[in-house]
Amino acid sequence: MLLTNSARAIPADASPETTRAAIERLAHELVALAGDTRASADASDWLIAELNTTIDRLPQSFDRAAAKAAGAAVLAQVASRTPEIEPRDLFLIYVPEDRLLVAAPLAVELTKRRVSVAFAGYEVASAQQVSEAIAHGLAHHRGGVVLFTQAFERAEWPHLPLESERLRILRQPDVPSLVADLAAWVKRLH
Repeated sequence: MLLTNSARAIPADASPETTRAAIERLAHELVALAGDTRASADASDWLIAELNTTIDRLPQSFDRAAAKAAGAAVLAQVASRTPEIEPRDLFLIYVPEDRLLVAAPLAVELTKRRVSVAFAGYEVASAQQVSEAIAHGLAHHRGGVVLFTQAFERAEWPHLPLESERLRILRQPDVPSLVADLAAWVKRLH
């Protein structure tokens, strides 16, 4: 919608300089929008493609290749920016098989108890990913939980992380019985 409305706002008789300036402004607005919506870095490729399609549709006479290059240079900021990580009360580490059966319901129930949960970036499939997820989670969030289910155990990890003041290993987690205990533990972490 931003692309369409901005393209329509460029007068049909606009000079090449005015048209190019409007396209660059639009590219900057897209970068700001991507930041506001916390779009992932890979969104820049999609934004560049959409901007190029919009440029091709403009009726004005101007150097389209130069405008596309200028727009792509501005939109490259989306790919190069470091996304902000919003600190959460808890992060959950889980294997893909447990996403819908264990991790998601647990995250929902904890959220109902006003515990903020980092969930999406902590799905793991290797021992290295477990280590990286724990390090990342502890660096950015108050505490973490490894959901050690039957599916997690089948992966036969060479070693399990050790529990600490800020990391718990939950063996065969039963979502309903865990929620109150985890919510209380998170409150103690504050």
